[in-house]
Amino acid sequence: MTYDTGNRILDRLERSFGGLALPKALRWVAGFQLLTWLLALLSKDFLDWIVFDRQAVFSGQVWRLFTWALHPASQNPLFVLFAFFFLFFINDGLEAEWGSFRLNLYVLASIASISLPGLLPITEGAGAVFNSLFYSSVFLAFATSFPEQVIHLFGIIPIKAKWLGWVNAAMLGMVVASSSAPLILGVIVLVGLLPYLLVFAPGFFAARRLESETKVRRQRFEQETVADGTFHECATCGATERSHPQREFRVAADGNEYCETCRKTA
Repeated sequence: MTYDTGNRILDRLERSFGGLALPKALRWVAGFQLLTWLLALLSKDFLDWIVFDRQAVFSGQVWRLFTWALHPASQNPLFVLFAFFFLFFINDGLEAEWGSFRLNLYVLASIASISLPGLLPITEGAGAVFNSLFYSSVFLAFATSFPEQVIHLFGIIPIKAKWLGWVNAAMLGMVVASSSAPLILGVIVLVGLLPYLLVFAPGFFAARRLESETKVRRQRFEQETVADGTFHECATCGATERSHPQREFRVAADGNEYCETCRKTA
């Protein structure tokens, strides 16, 4: 229900504000990251103006709440190019699945949810992990949406996205566990991944609940096999596979079994 309600709210927002969405949002982020890397080659102090700095934000430099996402992933040109094409790849998959409006919301919500904990005094210096957390947020969304998608790691090793997603989650856990303040960093990671959890957790729990209910219904049905040795019995007309061997029987959502004739009638 939560999942359906959230989709209905997003549908209404998209009808009202969908025209404001920026197509290829993550491609724009990738392009600006490449641009900032190039500008940093000309001026080493340039990156100091866009990184997250809590004190600078409170001094009026509010752009730092968002511009940290445009910071290049590395100073190594190979890693910069890898991150560039990585975001292109992620963008095309998620935008095809969600559309531009929902991808825009996800990207903005991820940036905001990662930035906000950094404003707390106890999280001073947390900006160092913001970029990694942002990449994790968008990749986990991709890996959950396309778990069977094969990704060639380093352009060579084929690995399914779901396994890379688990590796990414494990690495986040290791970073938190090995930090000097694991509780604080754990809260930052959890809040930073809040958009991911809001998007995917309801569907995950709904699928687990449906799987559990289906298993319970099947077990109940097997226990209620009729005494005369028949395995199938229609809850409406009482037909069995012995009395009507030509009919097919199916278990419905209410947990009862019906023959094909009664299903068609219903």
